[in-house]
Amino acid sequence: MKEVIIIVATLLLLASCTEKPSTPAPKKNKVETKEQVTKPTKKSAPKRTVSDEHYKEAVKLLKSVSDKDVADVDAAKKFKIHCAACHGIKGNMVINGSKDLSISKLPLEESVAQVYFGKGLMTPFKGVMSDAEIVAVAKYIEGFR
Repeated sequence: MKEVIIIVATLLLLASCTEKPSTPAPKKNKVETKEQVTKPTKKSAPKRTVSDEHYKEAVKLLKSVSDKDVADVDAAKKFKIHCAACHGIKGNMVINGSKDLSISKLPLEESVAQVYFGKGLMTPFKGVMSDAEIVAVAKYIEGFR
């Protein structure tokens, strides 16, 4: 019995000498000083999917084509002839690396630039379609969204 008491006493002594894991102290709210407050940085312009040169050409193209000329184009027919093979009738078929036009968020200028100059495997339609047809198709594509 004496041995059991010695063992228990030794265990209690060892247990009281070892460090218990401490719980982390709660974080204090930081108070920012004038030196710590940084001025917000200017947001850069969103990255374009086309070169600046192609973007500028597309803007010129949009300004040069009249609304009447665009309205006279059967954009759905032109899209079916030139674009549907890769993009599908509804613009959501992705073949040969083509993009899903139903979820595209490209602004009209970039869309015109891509149709006009092409991109990746996409054929440039400059010279294949008139400027009014290109703008009409780009506007038609916006309807898929």
